[in-house]
Amino acid sequence: MVSDGRVGSIYCMLTGMPIGNLTSQIFANIYLNELDRFVKHTLKAKAYLRYGDDFIVVENDLEKLKYFRTETVRFLAKELKLQVNPKSDKIMKVAHGLKFLGVKLWPSGRTLSVRNLARVCERLQPNNISSYSGLLKKHGTEKQLKHFNWLISDKLFFD
Repeated sequence: MVSDGRVGSIYCMLTGMPIGNLTSQIFANIYLNELDRFVKHTLKAKAYLRYGDDFIVVENDLEKLKYFRTETVRFLAKELKLQVNPKSDKIMKVAHGLKFLGVKLWPSGRTLSVRNLARVCERLQPNNISSYSGLLKKHGTEKQLKHFNWLISDKLFFD
């Protein structure tokens, strides 16, 4: 999430719904396609990202974003018969960083959240090293990656 070069703050809105198994996630993608079309084509947000039931709307203008929030909540309730979880409904400055899908995002980059790094360390097994290695290479800091590499050597040589 990078500013388009204009001076000012970028704000974003985070929302989500509880979703269970894989089938529910697939149906959520199909069902929420209408939300995607609404946000992109009707609201015409600066940026919009959705993964499953979680989404972010990015806009430079706070008042415009508040309007987007109202219209999105209304659309979800009226057209899709869904309610937004108040715990997940936040407006914040992107410069403060935001957590989305286990990654902390800033305009300048991203890092794996501390909670997810701890989960990786707890769940690390010889059969999932390559998966977690890719996760850390993509989203981790250099320090997190070094720590992970030491964990791998412990798992491979001392377990």
